[in-house]
Amino acid sequence: MSAREREEDVFERAKAPLLLAAAGIAAGLAVAGSVQKTVGGVIVLASWVLGIAALHRLGRAGSRRRR
Repeated sequence: MSAREREEDVFERAKAPLLLAAAGIAAGLAVAGSVQKTVGGVIVLASWVLGIAALHRLGRAGSRRRR
């Protein structure tokens, strides 16, 4: 695997947790607004942590995507 392919692979793998974090935040807000505030808050907090880690990983993938 070349360095270019490896960089693109890292970029692609970094996107999935970011999307998961966004979905988790939406789900947590929905739970907090309709079922139970505490459980929803825990889901939102966990999703924020995942989102921060995903942004860090995406940032480490490189500032520009090569084609």
